[in-house]
Amino acid sequence: MEYTAKQFTPQLEQHIHTVEKSMQELLKSIYAQYKEAFEKKGMEISVEVIREGENPFQPGYHVTIQVGILEKDEFLDSLFIPIWHCVRTFWGIRSSRKLPGSKITGELLEETEEEITKEVVGYLEMQLED
Repeated sequence: MEYTAKQFTPQLEQHIHTVEKSMQELLKSIYAQYKEAFEKKGMEISVEVIREGENPFQPGYHVTIQVGILEKDEFLDSLFIPIWHCVRTFWGIRSSRKLPGSKITGELLEETEEEITKEVVGYLEMQLED
């Protein structure tokens, strides 16, 4: 769901952090469930929430779920699912500069935990089949 700067409230910030934390807990559970299966195939999985930036309402702040498959410490494949990102746009084009008329917007993941679980587990199952 997309939010404009006028909708950036303390409640939204709290909700963003709550979603981040619930995704971290979800990923810990999935990691524990699949760690051994990948180790048996000589691979590792990396499952984490990556955060860039300090303030969720500043352009450049991004929170993403990363699920990576490693073999001998090299990434073979990755799945990225954005949770929240905040950008500045000028006439619909991303801009890193504060131009007159530019807008700051944020987009929050709309998928439920169940849908995220299904996507991540489906990805891991597919990697185990290869």
